[in-house]
Amino acid sequence: MKKVIWNTIFIINFYLILYFWFTNSSYLITGTTNVSLLIALGRLAGLLSEFLILIQLLLISRFTFIEKQYGFDKLISVHKKIGFFLGVFLISHPLLLTIGYAQSKNISFLNQFISFITKWNGIVGATFALLIIIFVAIISTKKYRAKISYEVWYFLHLPLYIAVAIAFGHQINTGDMSSGGAMYYWFLINLTTIGIIIFYRFLRPIFLYIKHSFRIEKIVQENEGVYSIYIIGKNMGQYRFQSGQYANLIFLQKKMMFHHPFSFSDAYNGKCLRFTIKASGDFTSKIEKLKIGTRVWIDGPFGVFTLKNSVNNKYIFIAGGIGITPILSMIKSIRNTQNAVLLYSNKSEADINFWHEISKSQIESHYFNTSLGTSNRIGIEKIVEICPDFKERDFYICGPKAMTKSLVRNIKMAGVSREQIHFEKFDY
Repeated sequence: MKKVIWNTIFIINFYLILYFWFTNSSYLITGTTNVSLLIALGRLAGLLSEFLILIQLLLISRFTFIEKQYGFDKLISVHKKIGFFLGVFLISHPLLLTIGYAQSKNISFLNQFISFITKWNGIVGATFALLIIIFVAIISTKKYRAKISYEVWYFLHLPLYIAVAIAFGHQINTGDMSSGGAMYYWFLINLTTIGIIIFYRFLRPIFLYIKHSFRIEKIVQENEGVYSIYIIGKNMGQYRFQSGQYANLIFLQKKMMFHHPFSFSDAYNGKCLRFTIKASGDFTSKIEKLKIGTRVWIDGPFGVFTLKNSVNNKYIFIAGGIGITPILSMIKSIRNTQNAVLLYSNKSEADINFWHEISKSQIESHYFNTSLGTSNRIGIEKIVEICPDFKERDFYICGPKAMTKSLVRNIKMAGVSREQIHFEKFDY
């Protein structure tokens, strides 16, 4: 029901923008020449560009009421898809306006562009904003995203807020949103979006930091290159999370201040938090160098990869490597593990994490050593063999992307409904 509400809000705003555009550009739309229509469409492209930028920001704002409905990984997926349409509108806006005005004055395209830059108020700033947005769009493409670490990618996105502020100023000074009800509406949706971002991305984590004063209590090596960070603080009983969720952490220590998501690897206990991190080539390879007592900035909890969304009370947990962390926290929060089965895949027996904790939970466990060949990989045949009633169970899957994608596809093909398959991608 709540998804319908959000979809309705989107549609209403879309039509409001069309209404204000049509009302204020009607003299161009109904003009007798194609030139005036080009100018009108250029204005519309600018409005839709700003609207889509606001949606993009809202999707990544960590706005709880949206994220709980869709999950951050799905919001990121929509964010990427919207990027294509945003690019079309961003290019169309200056292109259509330049062509339209150039033809109306019977001058060259280049001369009109120069005229915009040198004689029109706010165009230099708008051009600068456009270049920022294009830059962010380029580094967000698959080709470049794979070459940039999460931390660098995150900080390179921050100038986008400057671009939005410039674009907003540009549109309320000229065009269809510069007066009357249209201007008040434009102020409303822009300031509301920015307010949500400020609260959820900045004020909420500041509040949590002040309230709890998170700091590292101890660091325990679980395996080769795998470390558990135990975090304590004030009023820890009031910091609630659900097993399976994650948080964004920044360790406030020199050369370690990177923003990165990590799953809770233990169930809620009201005393401390535990995050288990595997060295993976970036700053995580220096985790063992963290000092006891280091302050920690925590933003979260986040995620919908929780037992709350299960359809049945019977589970199949599937983990690959360090993907055991959210799975373990869920296992430890189940009162009756008789209705749960764990399938845990690693490259070798030595790579198994939390062996003793898993054994202590008394959950039925099956371990897979992939170094022994394809017959020791988790597949639908193994699942059917171990759990003949698999269609009656909820699947919780956390592991490498290729493993998760393959399992989800095969489990669906075996007749399990999408509502019974739960996974969450750590993507950006």
